[in-house]
Amino acid sequence: MTANPVSLFVTSQTAQFSTSNPPTGTLTISDGNFSPNNTTSPVEVTVALPPFTRWDGVQPGGHPITVLATPSDCACPQILRYLDPADLHGGQKTSVNIGLNLCRPTNSPLPAQMPNGAVNAVPTGNDLCTDLSRSVGALAAVVPAQTSTPPPKSNPVDLYFVHCTAALLGTQSPTVTEFQLFDNLTGGNMPTTADSKLCVLVGPYYHVTALPPGGTFIHQHQDFADYDIVQVLVPPLFTNPYVVPISIQASTYTGPDGNTHSGPDGPRSSTATYTPTGNDFDENSSSIAHPVSQIALDQLS
Repeated sequence: MTANPVSLFVTSQTAQFSTSNPPTGTLTISDGNFSPNNTTSPVEVTVALPPFTRWDGVQPGGHPITVLATPSDCACPQILRYLDPADLHGGQKTSVNIGLNLCRPTNSPLPAQMPNGAVNAVPTGNDLCTDLSRSVGALAAVVPAQTSTPPPKSNPVDLYFVHCTAALLGTQSPTVTEFQLFDNLTGGNMPTTADSKLCVLVGPYYHVTALPPGGTFIHQHQDFADYDIVQVLVPPLFTNPYVVPISIQASTYTGPDGNTHSGPDGPRSSTATYTPTGNDFDENSSSIAHPVSQIALDQLS
């Protein structure tokens, strides 16, 4: 099969939420083609929404959305996918507006800084994009200030995590990316009285090969452009730091040219959240969510 070379890109605008009750917002995603060769098949766009947001269910005109994953825990991102059927020529792009609702956590206010989601665009059919460096990006959202009153007799906690970036080396053996979890409150307060939850978005273009202790798949990637979502239950009364190792590896695919391909060199940005449950309440939610990233080196061409 003769491949049709294209050069895809994807961008997004920060989702601004209204001050209405409940707040609503719109996420605008654009995908396009820098190549002088027109795309001959649809472009597949996969979106991992920022945690604590959900699609409002309204279909964008001409770009029907398929839901790949909707975790029951709103701290874990929802994953959407749609096809751009446009015959994209050099420099042309298509924009899609996705309506969003906020999904409020029950054991903390919304973070002051909303965590990132992720988006990527890959070719299908006979089209081949050998440089995917512009085909992946981070999503951001801005929400109005939130007020939240701790429930009576709840146990205060101050959860946060540190992430250690790992390098993805082509198709070599899996590597470990490590999370160190902390509760900043000590003294008379119980560190945690119930399980806490670490939720990690993994991907695109890399995937989980082994779960950590207490870890489960909320969603497993179906293909090269999909994401893994892993949730780890952390037992109460843990000692700082509680270390969570997650084994990851670069993903590959066979292109229409018959060769094996993977993602480009460079960063892989996603997100993680670390939230309390039960009687625990985190008033300082600004530190429970933030972007995480890996670095990809020596990828296949």
